Amino acid sequence: MSQSPRLTGTPIMRIYARSSGELVGYLYEWNNGDREPAWFGEEVHGVIYEPMGAAA
Repeated sequence: MSQSPRLTGTPIMRIYARSSGELVGYLYEWNNGDREPAWFGEEVHGVIYEPMGAAA
């Protein structure tokens, strides 16, 4: 984790549940280089990450 403050975050990947294919969150990259998932509900294990530029 960076020592710089997190000021802005940008979604860089979609997070899908491997078992159902359901979109369950986004992976954000912060201005300081940190990356953190933002879940729609509870954290999901067994996921697939898809870059934002890829077709859904």
